[in-house]
Amino acid sequence: MSLCPYCSVSADDAWASSEHAIAVPPVEPFCQGHVVVAPRRHVPRFYDLDVEEQNYVWKLVSEVQRHVMAALAVGAVAVGFADSSDDQGHALIHIVPRYGPAMNLPGGIEWIAQ
Repeated sequence: MSLCPYCSVSADDAWASSEHAIAVPPVEPFCQGHVVVAPRRHVPRFYDLDVEEQNYVWKLVSEVQRHVMAALAVGAVAVGFADSSDDQGHALIHIVPRYGPAMNLPGGIEWIAQ
């Protein structure tokens, strides 16, 4: 998937990476410190990954979440799945710093931690 912006990211250009996932700033961030984690394997939906791959992705999400909270001195982050509606898209997990109690999070993402 040479046209996929997440498949073409090298480990040197990623904010954080592992063998199974990368963390990069999104093309259109929701706020300062917003990071997305993408599996290395191109899949349109998170649950298209096998359980082992899902665990590796969650491990990187957890590491990025801790780093974002410490670096930006925020007490919480919102975490959400963004599955693609077509096979050309790439599944993403958004990590969004919470700068206050009320934050408008965009629709189309399954927010699991707010």
